[in-house]
Amino acid sequence: MTELHMSPEVRGLLGPEGLARAAEVSLATGQCVTCSEPLTGTVNMVVRTGGTYTHVVYVHERCGPSEVIQMGPDFAPATPADGYAMTMTASVLDHGGADLPVLVAETVGKVYIVNDGPGELTNVVASHLLGQGFHLVTQLRQAPPQADEWLGVLLLGHGPAGEDGLLVLDPEGGQLFTGTVDLPDGWLTQAGRYGWAVLYAGNVGLPDPRSRDHKATARALCAAAQAGQLVGARIAVGTPSAPADSAPQIE
Repeated sequence: MTELHMSPEVRGLLGPEGLARAAEVSLATGQCVTCSEPLTGTVNMVVRTGGTYTHVVYVHERCGPSEVIQMGPDFAPATPADGYAMTMTASVLDHGGADLPVLVAETVGKVYIVNDGPGELTNVVASHLLGQGFHLVTQLRQAPPQADEWLGVLLLGHGPAGEDGLLVLDPEGGQLFTGTVDLPDGWLTQAGRYGWAVLYAGNVGLPDPRSRDHKATARALCAAAQAGQLVGARIAVGTPSAPADSAPQIE
C-alpha cells in the first residue's frame, strides 16, 4: 500500500489539473528514482522544473522530501536512451475484429513531464515517442499509423534460459528497449502475417505479463487511452537473417 505525499510547494506548482492527474497515477509497479527499490509506504513527489519542462518523479519518504527543484533554462527530461528501465509485454488483441500482435512498453520508474507549465502529466517515454512518429491513441478499434524506420528485432530463444529477446530501434539506431519478452501463443503467427506489431507506451499499469490475461491487458490499454495517457504506432518486426556478430537484417 502506497500513500502519495505532495508538499504545498509541489501542489502550488502543478495546479489543479496537474494535481488531478497526479492522483490518477498508479505507483503499484513503480521504483524510487533514488534507491531503485519498489515504491511502498509513504511516497514523496519531487518536481524538477526549468524553462520548458516540468519533470515529476517519486521517491521513498526515507530517500528524500517532496520538493520543487529549480533547474537551469536548458533543462529537459532524459530520453529512454539515457537508461530508463523498461518492461515489454506482448499480447494478441482484437482491434475492430482483427487480432493484432501488440507490444506494450512501460517504464519501471514512474516519471512524467508537464509541457509549458501546470497541466496534464505525460509519461516521459510517451512524450518522447510523440516526437518520433508515434500518435496519441484514443481507442483500440484499429491499429495506429506506421512509424517509419522503427524496427523490432526478435531474438528467439537467445536468453540465458532460452527466453525470447527483443530489441526495439528508433530511426537513428538508438535502443528504445532491449531485453526479454514473453510471446504468447499466436503472436509470432500474426506478426509474420502483417510484418509489423503495434507498439503502445504510456501510463498503463498492466497485469503481470506471465498471467497472459489478454482481456485485462485490453481493459488497461483502453483505460489509458481514454485518460489520454497512451501513444502508439505500428513498427516493423522480424528476425535477424545475419550471423549474431553482424548487423541484424530483417527478412
